[in-house]
Parts: sequence; C-alpha cells; structure tokens
Amino acid sequence: MKKSAILFSITLLGMTSCRPNVTDDANDAGGTASPYLAKQVVGVRMLSSDAPYEKASNLLAEDLVRGTFELGGDTELEVVDEKQGGKFIWGKNEVDVSFATQRPYQSIYHAEYAFDRMYQNKPAAKMTMDADPDMAEKAPQSGPAPEGTGAEQPAESATGTIEKKDASAKNDTASSVSRQTAVAARLVTPAVTTSRFAAYPGLGDKAVWDASTKTMHVLLNNHILNVRVNTSDNVTMARQRAAILANVMLDEVLGSH
Repeated sequence: MKKSAILFSITLLGMTSCRPNVTDDANDAGGTASPYLAKQVVGVRMLSSDAPYEKASNLLAEDLVRGTFELGGDTELEVVDEKQGGKFIWGKNEVDVSFATQRPYQSIYHAEYAFDRMYQNKPAAKMTMDADPDMAEKAPQSGPAPEGTGAEQPAESATGTIEKKDASAKNDTASSVSRQTAVAARLVTPAVTTSRFAAYPGLGDKAVWDASTKTMHVLLNNHILNVRVNTSDNVTMARQRAAILANVMLDEVLGSH
C-alpha cells in the first residue's frame, strides 16, 4: 500500500511538471503585461454589453477639454462624474457628456432602433409576444430555421423596410481591393435631417445635431453618446467642439471595450 501511494505521488508530480507554464515570458505579451493578457483575443470586448461605462473623467481628459475650449491654466475647471457620464464646469459654462444607457446596447441594431426613435422621428415597431422589448424584428427572409446558413437577414427591420440591395456592377464587391464596398459594409441607414435634429455626416455610424440645446447625439456600434455644449460659443463653434469631444470619447470607449 505504501509503495502504491509513493508511485501515485511520483506519477502525479510528473503530470504536474508537464503542464505548460502560463506565466513565462512567451505568455506574458512580450513581458509587458499580465500573463493572461496574451490569451485574450484582440477586440473581444469592443462590442461587450456586460460592462458599465467608465467615468467621464476617465474617457475625456481634462487637458483635452481645456485645449478644445481654449481655457487658460488659471481657469478653474470642475469635473463632476455622474452615473451615465459627467460634467465639465468652469464659470457659467458647462459641457455635459452622457451615454443613453448605463451599459452598451446588446447590438448595433438595438442601438440604432433606440437612436432612430429618439432622434429620427421613427415610430416604435409593432411588438409581438416573443419579441425583444428593446427591439422587435420581423421574420427572416428564409426559413424555417435559417440559423447558421448565412440567410438570417430579416425581411424588414424594426425601423422600416430595408433598402433594396444594389446588384449593379458598381456594387460588385469582387471589384474592390478590400472585396467590400461602402454600400455592402453599411450596417445602419444614414441619418436624415428632421424638424429638430440636423444630420451631421462623418461622425460615428450616424450623428445628429440639436441646435436648440447645443447637443450632439452620436451612434457608433452599440453605443449612443450625447455631448451638450452649454457655453457662450455660437451654434457653429459649439457644434464643432461637440463633435471633437464625441469623437475622442467614442474612440476611448472602443479602446476600453
């Protein structure tokens, strides 16, 4: 019995010694980070919806705000972190940055649905008993079980009829270097100008500017960000500065998620 116990211990020790060392330099991301960091796929948290947003002061540096609004070093700038964003206050001026929710939306489609309801005057989709309360989707084009077949595209989106696919030669993805054209890659419909919100191209996936409140509303992936510039700037300058801050904050969000 004693010999058996000794043999078992030796065997177990041998098996343990054969296990790969997860803390050596090869697994240490070049010796510059956590030994487990190299095991994570790059960008795995980019579209994560399970982690809350960081504080506004972590996503938007105080020096950037000072530089954007040309504030001198003697100007006292107060930073107030809030649940879904934060404020930067100096004198009677205030910049308010906030996300639409405490966490990112489940997908870009959920985020676009919410964005279009709030800023594009699009009505709520007709709900069904089995529909997601955040976003109702129509039945897929093919079935009855298209999962995994590449035919899971809905017949009609929650916000309206999907645009007809461009089958012309100009949209032949094989003719482009990346094998993907701008039309083919577009996941959301472009923003349009409404009675209150003016479309602002070139920012995020879509963005609109509310001149009455000096607020920029931006959709990017599954994030909706609002930047309000309550300063003495004229509307044009306020819009430009709001776009700068929104672009920086969303870049930081993608980097941290």
